[in-house]
Amino acid sequence: MLFFGLVYVVEGIGQTGGLIAQPLNYYLKQTFGWTPVQVTAYLTILNLPWIIKPVYGIVSDFLPLFGYRRKAYLVIANAAAAGAYCWVTQITAPSELVFVLLLTAYAMAISSTLCGAVLVENGQRLGASDAFVNQQWLWFNIAALASGFIGGQLVERLSPGAALHAAASIIAAAPLAVVLTAWFLISEPLLPQSGVGHAALLSSDR
Repeated sequence: MLFFGLVYVVEGIGQTGGLIAQPLNYYLKQTFGWTPVQVTAYLTILNLPWIIKPVYGIVSDFLPLFGYRRKAYLVIANAAAAGAYCWVTQITAPSELVFVLLLTAYAMAISSTLCGAVLVENGQRLGASDAFVNQQWLWFNIAALASGFIGGQLVERLSPGAALHAAASIIAAAPLAVVLTAWFLISEPLLPQSGVGHAALLSSDR
């Protein structure tokens, strides 16, 4: 249960609609004079990784990585998210930002899908699906609320560019917690089971 809470805290913080949202909107409007319509159009592409969530489940079911269907993908996805947010702290051009944030969106969507699969598999095995799902949404919403508050404070206290880079720095640390704990807290057999598992089915939960 600790792992599920941790992953959904990271998701609530690390989604492009999480902690980065207010600083990013503020940066684009103040630095480049973009209108709300321009900002919305610019950010629309970041929804694509969440639309194709079934793909991640199918890939993990049929193509185990290092002998695991979930664990290895979760570690790599969160490491990629941390690295991409570190990259955000070094760039300012909108064309570069949207590319790197798209990488973070893919990483977060993959992590969400596979954590959902682990949640269902363990929930069924332990008869604790309801408790796991409750923890999932509890911690996701707590993280989303905290992200809104912290993002607002960054916008209020820092310049547009500094607020954006500070938010990215904070977010980059969060997925590292999943990288450090996933390998030890997820119990998964080395040899994958055949057939399509729960990851593909869980893809539409958000």
